[in-house]
Amino acid sequence: MKVFTAGAVKTAIARIDVDPAGLPCTAELWLSRDGVTKHATSGQVNFTSTGAQEDISLSVTMPAGGYLYSVYLDIYIAGGLVGAYQGTDDIAIPTASNPEVVW
Repeated sequence: MKVFTAGAVKTAIARIDVDPAGLPCTAELWLSRDGVTKHATSGQVNFTSTGAQEDISLSVTMPAGGYLYSVYLDIYIAGGLVGAYQGTDDIAIPTASNPEVVW
């Protein structure tokens, strides 16, 4: 589990391999308490596939404190969802009244 402060901006690097080269792609990193609601998101970041592994930077402003968030990454090609992944680490955002965010 990673611990961040509400309002902090963090950037993740997603290593994405889309083949063939030249496809219009987007990636979106998002945080959720329930796996459905996007409590914070990088928004869709556009890139063009290179046909090889590439690093895409995705920045997210950390959401409200007092919660544990799961991390998700969605990959789209030409507007169609082709990959949906869940991160292996959750993110905890503590508050002054709940500094440990124990669940």
